Amino acid sequence: MALTAWETYVEDLLLEIMQRKLGAVTGSYVGDFVMRRLQQDLKQFHNPSSDKTKRIFLEYVGIDVTLGWAWANYDPEKARAALNSWIVKRGDAVHRSRPIGNGVPAPHLVKREDLEKAIRFIKDLVKATDAYVEKHA
Repeated sequence: MALTAWETYVEDLLLEIMQRKLGAVTGSYVGDFVMRRLQQDLKQFHNPSSDKTKRIFLEYVGIDVTLGWAWANYDPEKARAALNSWIVKRGDAVHRSRPIGNGVPAPHLVKREDLEKAIRFIKDLVKATDAYVEKHA
């Protein structure tokens, strides 16, 4: 759920920024074209890793938003690696089958502590992204 919230946040932020940037051309051929293209790209924007997030912000807003991912105990490189790690873990949890061996279910892939860390990380990532976008977009 935390990573779904991240994906939704990135999509909504891009739409908000682009609506603001295209304000003067809203309803024109160019404005409508850009918004249609963004909508199409967002439909394919799944599992927003650091690379995917960087690419879509560069393409539409012209900034590398990952450069702003710095807060206590995180620099941009560490934040990118952490986000990518959570995305991989989410994929593993979603797409694995849970075979039962000798009547014993497989251990949980995501523990309560992991979930709390992921939520805290996503909250901090959103704050850092908002601050960076506010200054640069």
